[in-house]
Amino acid sequence: MIRSLLLASLCISSAAFATGERISITGAAAPLKETLCISMNCVSSGARDFVVTGKSVKGGVELTVTSASGQARLTTFAPLNEWNQISSTDLVHATSLVLQSIERGPIAPPAAKKTAVAKKSKARPKAFLARR
Repeated sequence: MIRSLLLASLCISSAAFATGERISITGAAAPLKETLCISMNCVSSGARDFVVTGKSVKGGVELTVTSASGQARLTTFAPLNEWNQISSTDLVHATSLVLQSIERGPIAPPAAKKTAVAKKSKARPKAFLARR
């Protein structure tokens, strides 16, 4: 009984993680390989749906997700810590952004916050009552 439940839970849990996308991880994006290959099929050559590329830049790694058609789906920055590695929290954040860009579509870069002053509208007294 226990073995059959264990087998059933193993089969169900593996199906939950398999999304079917074939991805290739290149460059400085290697730290993402362990986390991304759990839920996607990582390939080194052949047909692939997405390419996750990492490029070392000053102070961190620039991660780019590109589809097979060449559409840029995500470009994000992951800072390096004092040991020249991506910290665990930044690694989890970058992984979630990559997964989201692959499964949902392109992610727009965060917009700059605008601090606009709202206009004060003239309050009409008794505006809720109907006029004749």
